[in-house]
Amino acid sequence: MIHINTSPRHFSTAIAFLLGCLAVGLTACVGQNDNPKSDVIYDYPVKPGTQEWRVLKSHDEMLKVCQIPDALLHKMSTKALVETVLNYPLYGDIFAYLNFQAGFNSVASNFNGISELLNRKDAGTELLARYRAMDPAAIDKSWTLLQQGQYDTKFTYIEMLLAQDAILASLTETERHDLLADALKKSQAKQKYSEIYGQFGLERTALLMGRILQKENFAPFNQKAREDATLRAFLGDGATATDTILNEIFSQAKEFLAQR
Repeated sequence: MIHINTSPRHFSTAIAFLLGCLAVGLTACVGQNDNPKSDVIYDYPVKPGTQEWRVLKSHDEMLKVCQIPDALLHKMSTKALVETVLNYPLYGDIFAYLNFQAGFNSVASNFNGISELLNRKDAGTELLARYRAMDPAAIDKSWTLLQQGQYDTKFTYIEMLLAQDAILASLTETERHDLLADALKKSQAKQKYSEIYGQFGLERTALLMGRILQKENFAPFNQKAREDATLRAFLGDGATATDTILNEIFSQAKEFLAQR
């Protein structure tokens, strides 16, 4: 027979021991489930300009060396992942397609960084913060035409990400409204620097704005999209837009924001 000492002193000691064991167990569990993310941005070891890049023989080889190692990908914070995706050496492949949505879809399907980002619940919030920090008017007069084009391209990359349904859906209503207001300001700044951004740069901003208006189910805009096949096509595939379509989107965005 096992004898249990039920004296007050021994009883309290036993309780303290059990509570201590429980605390240790909980701490261990928390340690096992806690997965802190790294804010380190991935530096692609093989990229344009390197000797390793020059010896690659095919586009498939380029795609392969530009993947983010899984061990790093899942540990990366969303903020770091946003920067890593925006630096993706083959993001420019989106320009090789008939329309930007098809180009984006192809790039996303071939790059694990974008696939991961689109599945992050806070992706929209981090992209919004990054986008708001960008200024189309921050142009240096000493820049070459190549540098100006590269700066314009940065807006194309992030605006195409923000225009994806998964990203817009991850934002709160207030965040989408803030994004629309910021995109409108950027469109106005781009128009002031039309020699750099031109029609092409405005189209990406307009696509983002139009899709936000759709997401918010703005009745006047949805009615216009139902009536205008060219507007509807632009919102779907991000192809070339006429001045009429751009002006319609900018005007409707102003009307929507005025009613907030």
